[in-house]
Amino acid sequence: MLTSLTPQQRDLAVYMSELSEQAFSAGWMDGLELALWRAVISGPFRYGHLTLTIAHVEKLRALSNACGGWITFHDTFEESFVPLKQWAEQYPSE
Repeated sequence: MLTSLTPQQRDLAVYMSELSEQAFSAGWMDGLELALWRAVISGPFRYGHLTLTIAHVEKLRALSNACGGWITFHDTFEESFVPLKQWAEQYPSE
């Protein structure tokens, strides 16, 4: 839930949601956190109606670094913070 996030975590969650809206007209597309993480690791690619650019990737990296983690969406808790170390262990770079 956005209200339970720090301001830096909320900035990342809001930006991820904005990208989801641009790509699919959905506030949080299923699998969004995985797709955007793929962009962070592998670089730009086409995502729905949006071409993720290097500028998108750089902003995602900067926001992630600023809060020290990544955001996932949980059916009960909605937007949820995961520390970067934990996230990277679950979803390592290819």
